[in-house]
Amino acid sequence: MSLALCFGGAVMDFVRGPDQRWQARAGGSAWTVARALSALGQPAAFAGALGDDPFAAELVSAAAAHGVDLRYAVRVAAPTALSVVHRSDPAHYTFYAHGAADSLFPGVDRAAWTGARAAYFGGVTLVRDPARAAFLDAAAEARARGLTVVYDPNYRPQHAEAYRATFAHYAALADLIKVSGEDLAGLLPDLGPEAAAAHLQALNPAATVLLTRGAAGARLLGPRGHAEHPGYRVTVADTVGAGDASIAALLYCHLHRPDWPPAEQLAFALACAAAACTRLGAHAPTLADIEAVQKETP
Repeated sequence: MSLALCFGGAVMDFVRGPDQRWQARAGGSAWTVARALSALGQPAAFAGALGDDPFAAELVSAAAAHGVDLRYAVRVAAPTALSVVHRSDPAHYTFYAHGAADSLFPGVDRAAWTGARAAYFGGVTLVRDPARAAFLDAAAEARARGLTVVYDPNYRPQHAEAYRATFAHYAALADLIKVSGEDLAGLLPDLGPEAAAAHLQALNPAATVLLTRGAAGARLLGPRGHAEHPGYRVTVADTVGAGDASIAALLYCHLHRPDWPPAEQLAFALACAAAACTRLGAHAPTLADIEAVQKETP
């Protein structure tokens, strides 16, 4: 089965457990999407930089445990970025990432493109220098090679200017784009929700857009038609990684269930997101988890 390359960062998330004590969990958009794809049965490789500290060693161990391919991860002499999740809904994060490994990605080995079928680009790491240019170059290369290109900005206000400078470039290259209402408000602050969604579609009419709306569900907008879904009701441990799970599941559908209508693909993606919310940290649901959510919840 062809490989999905996941470009971006791997970090350690600090989240509060049920007892309100802090717990460290492997995270980062690209790392989490790679793990989610692997859990669904789609081979995935993390394409980013890993540091040389004990947290990096934990990320390597976790990747091996979850079947994430690290052949194209670059090791650098730097600490792992830390993300402290003070609150997940609404999101409130603090990043400790100055000089961290994720921002030192120099580019991917050309051997990575051989046999690759899809390339995901996501998270704040994409806009942090000095790696920003390397990730943009990789996205252009993926597009030129005819891979399915996926983009999830995961907007963070601390890097607003850099996000706005790269957003249109990535959107124009992508086949699948995942954004939240909060992403659009930050990226296109002069536009209302509907106008922002229309603007995004105008940037790339051929792309399919997954617009997530938290507890209100999501919309799927694209050339094959539009669909809406209210989401699934589950007992929420936290929402860390839910968005990553949804775009991983949508990419899985694009690769393995292309004949499913938009409404069915959207339901699958949201069931994956809901399953991710039932565990603390960035949980990677399996196909069985998704089936269970769809059977057990309205």
